[in-house]
Amino acid sequence: MKGQTEPTVKLPVIDTALASYRFIIDHPYDAVRVGWLPLILLYALNLIFGTFDPLPDLSDPEAAMSHIAPLLGSTIVNVLIQSAVAAMTLVVWHRLVMQDYNVGGQTVPMRIGLDEGKYLARWMLISLLFIGILFAADIAIVMATLLIMLAVQLVSIVIMGGAGLALGEQAAQLTLVGQIGMAPATIAAIYLTTRLSLVLPATATGKEAGLERAWYISRGNGARMVLASLIVMAPLQFIMWGLMKVTGYMSDTILYYPLALVASAAFLLFILVTGTVLSLFSLGLDREPAKEKTE
Repeated sequence: MKGQTEPTVKLPVIDTALASYRFIIDHPYDAVRVGWLPLILLYALNLIFGTFDPLPDLSDPEAAMSHIAPLLGSTIVNVLIQSAVAAMTLVVWHRLVMQDYNVGGQTVPMRIGLDEGKYLARWMLISLLFIGILFAADIAIVMATLLIMLAVQLVSIVIMGGAGLALGEQAAQLTLVGQIGMAPATIAAIYLTTRLSLVLPATATGKEAGLERAWYISRGNGARMVLASLIVMAPLQFIMWGLMKVTGYMSDTILYYPLALVASAAFLLFILVTGTVLSLFSLGLDREPAKEKTE
């Protein structure tokens, strides 16, 4: 992109991660103002779709087939609605973090308009990119391993006169390689999508910045962004996992409802904190106008 200079900012990893938590701690009233309606919606969705209910017994293949389709369908619908609620929340929250957004009054106007629609569309695109990168990288690793195996077979048969092994006998090895390959594939997917995610706070604040600019301004800071994001997200993800397990165990008791509310609140906190760290990334790295003159 002509007319731009090489980014020289080095994002502080620990300070940025801790700052995202400090912002929530320093702005509890704003978090309540922004989050009270999303919390109600998330809580209702979790109860309606049984998010924390234990999975049915899938050991019987026939019984499993009768459960999988409706379970998958309800999960997809729930994820889509929750994503819309999260986008609606984050558009307001990014503005508050980045622009000291003054919404006035005791409540925050929550809506699904053009800004929220753009935010949700770009968020879903990045999510699809994550899944695509994950599986494409894993498939590439498996295919490379398969080619190496075939080369070894060829050497064994043609040069050394060996009989070679049937390809079917190597299926278990390829499966293991695929499972191991998910680790570097996941790292690659996280790295690429984290850098592209800078388009989200820009979208919320009306900068109209594209994925190309998000990629540009994050150069030299991709690994730092990933580390800061992991520091922010890992504790909350562990807490959410524990709350989901406990809530599932209590699904047949009266404690299910307050525990589901606490788990929903933890998910809302996760949304706000991850939105905060993205906003801080954008504030720290996006030092130039979103629209540049090009020749």
